[in-house]
Amino acid sequence: MKLSIIVPVYKVRRHLQKCIESILQQTYTDYELILVDDGSPDGCGAICDRYAQECDKVKVIHKKNGGLSSARNAGISVAKGEYITFVDGDDTIASGTYYYNMHILLSNPDIDILEFPVIRDYESPKSNVVSFNPQKISGNPEVFIDWIKRKGYDHSYAWNKIYRAEMFLFVRFPEGEVFEDLYTTPMLYESAYNVYYSDCGFYYYYKHEDGITTSYSFKSQYYLYRNTLSLFKKVNDTYKMHEEARELLLSCLDRLTDLHRCSDGEKDEYKKARELMSRERGIGIQELFKMSIPTSRKIKFVIYSLFGVRAHCMLFAAILKKLC
Repeated sequence: MKLSIIVPVYKVRRHLQKCIESILQQTYTDYELILVDDGSPDGCGAICDRYAQECDKVKVIHKKNGGLSSARNAGISVAKGEYITFVDGDDTIASGTYYYNMHILLSNPDIDILEFPVIRDYESPKSNVVSFNPQKISGNPEVFIDWIKRKGYDHSYAWNKIYRAEMFLFVRFPEGEVFEDLYTTPMLYESAYNVYYSDCGFYYYYKHEDGITTSYSFKSQYYLYRNTLSLFKKVNDTYKMHEEARELLLSCLDRLTDLHRCSDGEKDEYKKARELMSRERGIGIQELFKMSIPTSRKIKFVIYSLFGVRAHCMLFAAILKKLC
């Protein structure tokens, strides 16, 4: 068995069949499809069971609801493939994607992670493509350094990548969190020795109204902010990549501002979030103005530098609430 395809399933009844069919219609055939029914209340479990009865490549796990990370981890624990990949239950895969990319992996058995193109917000007026020029990056920590320089954290998704199964020997997704990819993916790239960026195939990501990334709550925004801040500290303090850290710090400020726009957080929660960042440095005002970034972001950082993180958040969150 070469490839294990893990699909977490929860409240995706309208989209699940399309997702599964896009996988079963792949021309690459040496795979197992693991459908993880994460306690879905909308009949998804029955759909999974029907496919398992009709196709011996399909395996089903029924479990108590534990969230996306828990479902992925359950799939990893039973996967038998030499390689592992993920597909969300409301997305699809372009025809031929696994055929071409598995050919690359089998021809280059030292590759730990292969990343292939994505069409984000597929079938939407705002759709956009994340694509790559074919390239192999080797060495550790060179793989991680290159990933940071190419801003791989902007597409740190779990699902447009194929991983050597051994990469998950000591790594799991953090359960009970959202935007968990930004926690796990940097860890995987940091431990990899060979990564390949492929121009073959597409992962079609659909932005549904009930999707995780569409929800705007304190909990979801907090994890996104915290994981971005953690990555900033690693890049700035451990790897001393100060220029790249500046971009991440600006992203932290943007996400902390978004956090303060949420109406469902408690006062103590906002205080805790601000204290995580405190008055982090790693970027000076003179360096900031040399960067080719929008003036609005430069103004945000000046306010943050002069008056601290609390004043920055309160001011810009108030402005955004009035504008939106």
